[in-house]
Amino acid sequence: MKRLPQKLQWAVVGFSLVVVVGICIELLKSDSKASNAESVAEEIKWHQDLETAHQAAMKSNKPVFIVFDASWCTYCRKLEKDTLSDPRMARYLNQAFEPVHLDFDKDREIADTLKVKSIPCTVVLSAEADLLARQVGYSKVPRYHAMLEKARKLQAVIRHIEYSK
Repeated sequence: MKRLPQKLQWAVVGFSLVVVVGICIELLKSDSKASNAESVAEEIKWHQDLETAHQAAMKSNKPVFIVFDASWCTYCRKLEKDTLSDPRMARYLNQAFEPVHLDFDKDREIADTLKVKSIPCTVVLSAEADLLARQVGYSKVPRYHAMLEKARKLQAVIRHIEYSK
């Protein structure tokens, strides 16, 4: 069997490399589009105010998830962009909590009642208004999720104690 000339061999290798790189780029584009579609499809369903979130929590027996922020807060935007916009986090919050987003400046009376001194601040309350968790500042998805899971477990313990009386 006769071999191709060396220049032609290098041309075939080069062409193959270009094709493989092109395929990889197209796969990355389609994966990026799929993840963007997933994130658009799953957004947090925020309640408009604490009263409606509390009423929903009373019906669903889910904890109330409150995020205090302000338009001027840099780390609030980071929490929104990196943590709360994660599709898995949005799905989890929608399934396990009654989420409400409050403005630190506009909802100052509620912030003072819940002793929110700095933002971003996340507060988790039971439907009966028991404090289940509080976290001040930004955190990434794994740490944030762990804090929320502890709050859910605490609510389960409180409920168990109340029902066993």
